[in-house]
Amino acid sequence: MVNGEWSGLQAFEMMAIAGVGNNLITYVFNEMHFPLSKSANTVTNFVGTVFLLSLFGGFLSDSYLGSFWTMLIFGFVELSGFILLSIQAHVAELRPPKCSMGSPTGGCEEAKGYKAWMFYGALYLVALGSGCLKPNIISHGADQFPKHDLKQSKKLSTFFNSAYFAFCTGELLALTLLVWVQTHSGMDVGFGVSAAAMAVGLICLISGSLIYRNRPPRGSIFTPIAQVFVAAISKRKQICPSNSEMLHRSEILDPQNPSGTISNNVTLIHTEKFRFLDKACIKIENDGNEMRESSWRLCSVSQVEQVKILVSVVPIFACTIIFNTILAQLQTFSVQQGTSMNTNLTPNFRIPPASLQSIPYMMLIFVVPLYETAFVPLARRITGNDSGITPLQRVGIGLFIATFSMVSAAIIEHKRRNSALKLNERLSIFWIAPQFLIFGLSEMFTVVGLIEFFYKQSIQGMQSFLTAMTYCSYSFGFYLSTLLVSLVNKVTSSSWGGGWLSENDLNKDRLDLFYWLLAALSLINFFNYLFWSRWYSCNPSVLPTPPRLQPPHELDKQNSTTTTTTALNYNSSNVMH
Repeated sequence: MVNGEWSGLQAFEMMAIAGVGNNLITYVFNEMHFPLSKSANTVTNFVGTVFLLSLFGGFLSDSYLGSFWTMLIFGFVELSGFILLSIQAHVAELRPPKCSMGSPTGGCEEAKGYKAWMFYGALYLVALGSGCLKPNIISHGADQFPKHDLKQSKKLSTFFNSAYFAFCTGELLALTLLVWVQTHSGMDVGFGVSAAAMAVGLICLISGSLIYRNRPPRGSIFTPIAQVFVAAISKRKQICPSNSEMLHRSEILDPQNPSGTISNNVTLIHTEKFRFLDKACIKIENDGNEMRESSWRLCSVSQVEQVKILVSVVPIFACTIIFNTILAQLQTFSVQQGTSMNTNLTPNFRIPPASLQSIPYMMLIFVVPLYETAFVPLARRITGNDSGITPLQRVGIGLFIATFSMVSAAIIEHKRRNSALKLNERLSIFWIAPQFLIFGLSEMFTVVGLIEFFYKQSIQGMQSFLTAMTYCSYSFGFYLSTLLVSLVNKVTSSSWGGGWLSENDLNKDRLDLFYWLLAALSLINFFNYLFWSRWYSCNPSVLPTPPRLQPPHELDKQNSTTTTTTALNYNSSNVMH
C-alpha cells in the first residue's frame, strides 16, 4: 500500500517537472526569444537550482518539519508555479510578440521587464517546490523499511529500484504524452497538464498519510557536526593518544534526547582517517582528574566517526558531477540538435524533438524490472551482497558507460553537420537515438547506485539531507554545463568569428567538438572515481542498539565487542576491491 502511494507521487511529480524541464528550451527560444546559448543556460540554471534546493528541503525535513509536512507544503508551492507558467503561456500580453527565431533577418524582441520577471518567478516557484520535495520522497519512502529490521532492510534495494521505475514512468509520460500535447495544443495546455499531474501526485501523498511511518525532526542537524569541528580546532595543539581506547566514548542513547550526538542508536568503531578530528575526543585532565567539558569542547568517538563518514562521501559525490553535465546536454543541445534533423515518421506525423528523450525510458521500463528479477538474484548468489553488486560498483559501471554516450553524440553530430552543409540533406532524427539509449543505461546504474549509497551511509536524523546530496550532484552538473558553454565560447572565439556554441544555427556551430570535449572529461572522471572509490570504505560497524540509556560500563563492554567483531571484516569492506 505504502509503495503504491510513493510510486504515484514519484511518477506524477516526475511527469509534471519533466514536462516543463525537457521541453523548456523550445519554449524559451521560440516564445520568450532568448538566444540559443542563453536558452540552454536558462534550462541548465533552472534544473541546477531544482537540485541545489534539495539540500534546503533535506535540512528542513530533518531539522524542523519532518518529511511528510515538507512534501505537503512544497508540493503546493510547486503546483502554484505550474499554474503561473500555464497562465503566462496562455495570455499573449505576458509574452513578447510572435516572431521566428530561425528567420535570417532576426530582430525578434526578447522578453524583458514584467514578462521576464513573471516567467522567472513562476519557473523558480516550481524549482523551490520540486527541489524541497525530491529528497523527501526517497528518504521517507525508505524510512518505511527500518535499517534495524534485517528482513525489511533487505527490501531497500528493491524499493530504490521501484522508485527509479516510477521515475522512468513519469519521464516517459512527460516525453511522449506531455510533449505531444505541448507541440500540438500549445505550451499553455502542456503546462496545465503538468499542474494537473502535480495535483494528482499530492492526492497520492495525502491518501496514505494515516499509515506512514513518520520520522520526527530532531532539531538542527548541523549543530553536532559543528561541535566536532569546533572541539577539534580548540584542541588542535593536543596530541592524539596512540591508543584509541583513551578517547572519549560515552554516548547518549535516548532517542528523545539527541542533544550532543548526531545519531543516538549507533555505535561506530574508530578509524584512522582524518586523525585531526580525533582531537575532539581528547579528555582534558587537571591534577589527574578529568575536567567536565561541554559538548562544544568534548565529543564522542561515534560522533566524530559520523562526521568522518560525511567528509568521506564528498569525493564520491564530486565524481558524479561530470555525469550530470552530460545529462544537461541531452536536455538542451541534443533537443536543439533534433530540430535540425528530419523529424517525419510518416508524411503526416512528426516526432517532437524533445520526445527523443523518451527512448531510454522506454527501454528502462523493461530493463529495470529485468535487472531486479534476473540480474540481482544471480549476482547475489555470486557476491553474497543483498543488492547483487555494491552501490559503488553500480555507480562505477554507470560512469564508464556515460562516456560512450558523448562519443556517439559527437560522431552523429559530425555526420549531421556534414550532411547539411555538403549534401544539403537532413538526417533522420533517429540517428541521435543511440546517445540517449546509452546514457539511459548508464543512468540506471549511476542514479540508483548513488541514492542507495547515500541512504545507506546516512545516520539517523540526516536521511533526507544525505539523500539530497544525490540531487545536489545534478545541480552542480547543470551549473558546470552553464560554465562550460560560456568558457568554451570564450576560449574558442576569435576576431573573425564566434566560439563553438555562439551561433543560433547548429550548422555554423561546432557542437561535435564540444561533445568530444565532454567525452574526454567523462573518461578522466571515471578514472578519478576509481581512485576515490578504492580510497573510500564504508564503515561496517554501524550496529543497532536499544533505544534506551545504558550505563557507562555496559557501553564500554559494547564498544569493545563492536571493535573486535567488526575489525575482522574491515579490510573486506572496500566496496570496489
